[in-house]
Parts: sequence; C-alpha cells; structure tokens
Amino acid sequence: MKKYEILIIGGGPGGYVAAIKAAQLGKKCAVIEKDKPGGVCLNWGCIPTKSLLRNAEIVSHLYDGDEFGFSLDKKSIILSYEKAYKRSRKVSEKLVRGIEFLIKKNDITLIKDEAVFNSNNSVRLKGSGEILSADDIVIAAGSRPLHLKGIDFSSDYVLDSKKALQLKKAPESVVIIGAGAIGMEFASIWNAYGADVTIVELMPSVLPNEDKDISGETKKLYKKKGIRIFTETKVTKVETTDNKTSVTIKDKDGFKTLNCEYLLISTGIKPNSDKIGIEKTGVKLNKRGYIEIDDSMRTNISGIYAIGDITGKLALAHVASAQGSIAAKAISGKHFKPVNYQNIPKCTYGFPETASAGLTEKQAREKGRDVVTAKFPFSANGKAIAYGAPEGFVKVVTEKNYGEILGIHMVGAHVTEMISGAVGYISLECTIDELSGIIHPHPTMSEAIMEASHVAEGWPIHI
Repeated sequence: MKKYEILIIGGGPGGYVAAIKAAQLGKKCAVIEKDKPGGVCLNWGCIPTKSLLRNAEIVSHLYDGDEFGFSLDKKSIILSYEKAYKRSRKVSEKLVRGIEFLIKKNDITLIKDEAVFNSNNSVRLKGSGEILSADDIVIAAGSRPLHLKGIDFSSDYVLDSKKALQLKKAPESVVIIGAGAIGMEFASIWNAYGADVTIVELMPSVLPNEDKDISGETKKLYKKKGIRIFTETKVTKVETTDNKTSVTIKDKDGFKTLNCEYLLISTGIKPNSDKIGIEKTGVKLNKRGYIEIDDSMRTNISGIYAIGDITGKLALAHVASAQGSIAAKAISGKHFKPVNYQNIPKCTYGFPETASAGLTEKQAREKGRDVVTAKFPFSANGKAIAYGAPEGFVKVVTEKNYGEILGIHMVGAHVTEMISGAVGYISLECTIDELSGIIHPHPTMSEAIMEASHVAEGWPIHI
C-alpha cells in the first residue's frame, strides 16, 4: 500500500492549489483526478465561457460601426460559432497543460483515476483497485449541474452547462431556466450570435443574490438587447421532440407556452459527496449533502479536510483556491487567515458585467445597520463615455455613524476587473471618508468608485 502525507481527491482549482501549497511546505502529496487537472473551472466552466464571451463581445461590436468609424455590410458578415467553440477548447487545453506543468514542477504525484474512501485514512482507486493511504486526506471532489426532476436530460436539445459548452452551433432559439451567473452569461453569448433568447427565473429578480438595484439594472439592459425575461415564473412542464422543445411556464398572468430549439437548465449544482464513498468515514454532511467544515477546512473526522464546491460555502473557483491554501497550511501547522465569506468578490461576465463585494443594502439593513447608500453612473464617467460603454453604475453601501464601507456593487463594462479594489477597501475596514481621499487615475472606469464615495459624503463632483 502506497502512503502519502497528503492525498487530495480532485484536481480542480481547490485541489491543485492545495497540492502546490502543501508541496511548497514540504509535504509529499498526490492528487487523484479522474479527468483533466483544472476541474470544472478550467475544462467546462469559468475559462471556456470567458473565451466564448470574448468572441461574443467582438461579434457584438461588429454592428457598432457607425459609432466607431467603420462600415460593414451586415448581410455579408459570416459568423462562425464553431470557430469560437474551437478557440474555447484551445484556451482550456493550454491552461490545463499549464496546471500539469505546475504539478510536475512541484513534484506532486498526479493519479488519473477515481477515488472512493476505503477508511478514514485510505482510498481505493476505482480503475486500478489500488489502495492508497495518507496521514491527511483533502476532499476536493467538487459538484455537478443540478438536473431537475421531470426533464429528459438525455435529449440533445436539453442542456446543462457542460453540454452547452459542447455546442458547435449557436442555437436559433433557447429558453434558459435560471437567471444566475451561468444562465445570464450564456444568454449574452447566444444573443450576440443572433439567437432568440428567453430567460425564466423563479425568484423576483435576475441574479437574485445581488443587490436589488444591480439586478434591476441588469434586467433592464438585457431586455434592451432583445432578451425576454420572465421573473417570479415557474416552469410547469417540459416536452422535447427531435428538434423542438416546448416549455410551459406560469406567472402572475397565467400559463404560457414557449417553443424553442434548445433548453438550458442553469438552476444550481449538486455536491459530489455521494460519489466518493463518504459513508465509510463518518464525515458529517448537512441536509443538502454538503460537507461541514471549520475555519481550517477540517471536517468532524480527524485527518479529513474538505474544500471547494463540496463544502457548500460559495461555488466559486477563487473560494476553492483560497480554501485549498488554508487546508495545506492547517495540515502543515502554519498560520492562516480564515476566509471571510461575506467579503468574497462575486462576478457575472455577461453584457453588462456585474461585480459585488460585501453586504447588499438589504443584507445590511437586516443586520440592523444604519445604512447610507450612494450611486455614481457610468454615464458621467469620462472613460466609460469615451469607450462607448456609458450604461450601469457603482453603488456603495455604508454605515451612517462611522462611515464604514459595508458593500460595493457594480454593473457595467469591465466591472469584474474593478472589484478587487473594493474587496480590499472592505477587508481593511476602510471608511467612506478614507475612500474618497484615495486618488484614482483619470480617465478610468474605476474612478466611479471614488465618485460614489463623494456622493455618499454629500459632496459629489461630477453629477
């Protein structure tokens, strides 16, 4: 029986980061990954969707020639979604090779197999049958798309996020169930390629976990692009044939039938805790099947840790990576700073983008905080106007008495590149007075954060 100091089940952005950090701290470790390193994020999630979104962004600008000083005969433009698909796969493959290089560079053993627990300190490889043991085991087995009951996912025309990324032709029409980040991003991609897109969301707003004002502005701008959106709407029936899907929905006005070529289900994820033989360990799960952990990523069983989507904290790659680093440090007896899940940056990369950190206005009020909010529109921002992207705004949520910044929320072009500064302001317990004194470069869209702080103080400059 081979023995390692640390065994890591899963090679996604949590697992491979945990392995690299552990190796840097002098631990002999192995990563068990049944597919390619990088997990869902690099292979079938974050990276390929961002590649497709970049293609879609360029495509969408082809029709803005009058504004930017060029002309194209729209009838002669030939769009190849298949080439966009191929580019997305090349981007993913390049990054996967990079992860494989890093694993090799750090002298980490990569085992291409599927692991299930054999005991609290050992696993069995399903392919080879080999038993491996370790002093500590880190579960980084991730999640999979949630498949709704009563819907035939065997149909080629019923998609989850992975199947959607395998399309080589843009849909002519598509209904998307779920207006979270995945649904909204695919809506942007396919809309740019001329698809007839309809979004159906059970909650009162799109991006329901975002600040209400951000969600409202996003819905308005998506509808402006011709995307139909139904909120507070329930799907009651789905029927599929060879090349047609019929979706029956019910909203406040009654029942409607939506006919489309494809149906995308983007209503959440399911943890892979049921795939790894965890019942042999005594590791505690919550009612939804997520593994319970403490600040060090330790489960209730000594020597077993869990990170990433399978913990049910926030299903984001950067959260998994942070957790992986902490787990490696905790196992190695090193100091670590616990994750502040309240201040995790959350991003949606559609058109427009959204980005947020900290508390929404509603969350802050529910916590009993005396809240002051302020907005600054990109329509008053020089770079946004020059760039041709004046839509959206920055909203700050502050505490009245001391001016503590509780949350920063944005909707507009490239705001996902601006949110890291906001995370830093909140993490350092910056006040609105301190933020207003931080000089931002001109002209940049990030100036809107500073300008919003001026509004919050009651002394706006450019509005």
